[in-house]
Amino acid sequence: QKRNVFGCHATIPTHPYVPPLTVWRNRTLTEDMASSLLVGHLDDDDSPLGSQRLNTSWKVAAGANVAYDQFPSQNQIFYKGVNGKDLWYDPIFRVGTIDGRHVWCKRHYKVRSGKVPGTFQFSVLDNGVTSNEFWTLRAVADDLSWIIFHYAGAAGAVGQRYLGGLLCTPDGKLPPKSTHEEIWKELRLAGIEPWELFVVDNSMDSEGALKAGPPPLDYFRKDVLAAKAAKQQRQTTD
Repeated sequence: QKRNVFGCHATIPTHPYVPPLTVWRNRTLTEDMASSLLVGHLDDDDSPLGSQRLNTSWKVAAGANVAYDQFPSQNQIFYKGVNGKDLWYDPIFRVGTIDGRHVWCKRHYKVRSGKVPGTFQFSVLDNGVTSNEFWTLRAVADDLSWIIFHYAGAAGAVGQRYLGGLLCTPDGKLPPKSTHEEIWKELRLAGIEPWELFVVDNSMDSEGALKAGPPPLDYFRKDVLAAKAAKQQRQTTD
């Protein structure tokens, strides 16, 4: 990547344009509100009112990119850094290897707020190649029962560009049919038809999940939690 040996210069796709959410719970969306919605159901001080306080922010129930959404057990963890400003995203997902093993894979994204509330710039170093992504918060239920993301990304040094969308829920199950009409409408505003979605297997009692064992959900976050606890202890003793 440093020397760009492939001579590639892929950039993030700008079409289609997906308008971000502008109002949530009858309030104009702000940057802080949008970040809080990413944190979602995580047991964290930055989660929004109504969060279920789980060990994940969201789970991917269905997605519109076969390269990513074929993976089972997709956990999303969003959280702020020790300084309360930096935002991080850790996807933890399960992979079946060609020799029959089931293992957990993880990534560690830096997240920055975009110019418009509800938009974000993501970046990650994956196997020596940096990928940059533009995420849009398209819609979220007032009761936090589901959320819709759209993303556009590029790994410039290898000439790869991609688009996708995610329908996420607290438990990784598809929302009830009574909500589908509204969800399908929001997905279409993101340029995604319902038939394009791949349903993610998030069952924890499947053979693969049992073989993989518990997911390492705090693999990256544990250091932040420890640093926050130490900081709080110092403030208490001062």
